[in-house]
Order: sequence, then structure tokens, then C-alpha cells
Amino acid sequence: MPLLDNKFLKQLDRLQFRCNEIFRGRFKGERRSLNRGVGIEFSDYRPYELGDDLRHIDWNVYARLNLPFIKLFSADEDLSIFIFVDNSKSMSFGTPAKLECAKRIAAAFSYIGLANFDRVSIITLSDQVIPIVPLIYGKSQFPKVSRSIGAIAAAHETHLGSCLTHFAAGAKQSGAAIVISDFLDSDGYELGLKQLKSRKFDLTVIQLLSDEELRPKLSGELRLEDAESGKKKGLTVSDRALASYRERVDAFCDGLKGFCLNQGITYIKIDNRVPIEEFFLQNLHKTGLIL
Repeated sequence: MPLLDNKFLKQLDRLQFRCNEIFRGRFKGERRSLNRGVGIEFSDYRPYELGDDLRHIDWNVYARLNLPFIKLFSADEDLSIFIFVDNSKSMSFGTPAKLECAKRIAAAFSYIGLANFDRVSIITLSDQVIPIVPLIYGKSQFPKVSRSIGAIAAAHETHLGSCLTHFAAGAKQSGAAIVISDFLDSDGYELGLKQLKSRKFDLTVIQLLSDEELRPKLSGELRLEDAESGKKKGLTVSDRALASYRERVDAFCDGLKGFCLNQGITYIKIDNRVPIEEFFLQNLHKTGLIL
């Protein structure tokens, strides 16, 4: 079964990913660059400076004003979009599983990028960082990308911070980075996100949690097992315990949101019950991430 149906893909065709930073692309795309140079569409004028190419002088303006002005053009450039999918064991939790939601989100972002002639790469994060799709170009590549995303399985423990740090250290270029994760990493996420920002990535964080994590319906004497470490713990779940748990979850999410705001990172929170159509066609428009 495909991750996204054709009706939804047609709706995604009219969308474009908005990037706050300016990156110089390798190929010509549909994205309007703010870099001004000799390109394909007139943008503005500036006075001639010594060393400018005389072929770019507007001689009609010169005839009227007796002053040389250079034509400026806005060039179309592509954007490199790096999509990180947390596939640690904690992402298998929930109905539907958080990982299944993450894969659909990654596929939708991939389609938008490829449809706009941007380059897209898919990277998984668990105990190591694994690029499963290198930077790829063209809408015709989407079936290949979708199959690769669909094959992602949950495995290993979360080492989100160290994985992102490792990727940032080896990154040969920057671009837009979208990290889809529950961010449940006992070692912390801060350093990894900071390292991506230090390498000039335009960073978006999508925190994906399950409804069962946000609003658990548990009671009585229970024995819980950590999905990643296998550690077990017995506890009594009362109304007071549930209230305390919800406060701690809210504090954790607020902490991530506050960190992102302080670092200039776009933060978006979603739970596994939200339909992907609603998420992309309504929610993301409100954040300005999608145009």
C-alpha cells in the first residue's frame, strides 16, 4: 500500500517549502532565489561599477539619463532538503505507530521538494545515522524515494543528539533540515540541533508523539517495559500519578519548544491522530513552513 494516495499528491502539487535562509543551488529549480545576478527574470537596476560587464548595461536607460545602469535579475535555484526520520524502537509505539506517521510526513515533504525541482535526501536516526536516499532530483524519482521510506523499520535505541552531531560534522553542504522524532532521548537533543544550526542549516523540528503518550488511559497495578532498553518497572497508576505524568510530558514538550525558539529553529508538534492531509494542507500553512 502506498504511503500517500494520488488525490493527496495532487493537492501537494500546489505547495512549496519555504526556506528562511539563502542557499546557492547546483541546478536551476523553481525556487525564487534572493541572490541577484545575471539570471532569467528582471529584478532591479543598480548603478554601473568599474569592472561590470558592459553587456548588462541597459542602454535605453543610459540614453534617457546619460548614466549607465546595470540590469539585475533574480535567478531560480534549487534547494537541498535533508529529511531525518527517527526510526528508534520508541517510534514503534502508538496506534497508528509514530514511525508510520513519520514516514508519511517524510514522504509528503519529499514529494513537495521533488515537485519543485529541489533536491531531497532521506536519513534515518537511531543508534547511528544512515542516509537511505542520497540527494536526489526530479519528480520522477518520487516512487523510488517513497519505496525507500516505506521500507524503514524501527530498530535500536535512540541516540538522536550524537547522530545529528555526527551528520553535521561530515556535512559538505547546508540546506533545509527537517527532523521528525519524538525526541525521547535520555542523552538529550540539544547538542545535535545546535551543531546543525552552526553548520547553517535552516532547521525545522517536528515532534511526533502518540495520543497514548500524551493522554494515557491506564490505571491500577502495572509493570511497564521500556521499548528500547528493555528495563521493567512496576508502579501504581492513580489519577494523581496520571496528572503528574501529564505535567511532566507538557514540561518536556515546552522545553523542546522553548529551546527551538531560542535557537531560531521552527518547532511543530503533532500527535499520531492528526490526518496527514490536515497537517499539510491546514496546520503547516499556519506556521508559514509551507506556501
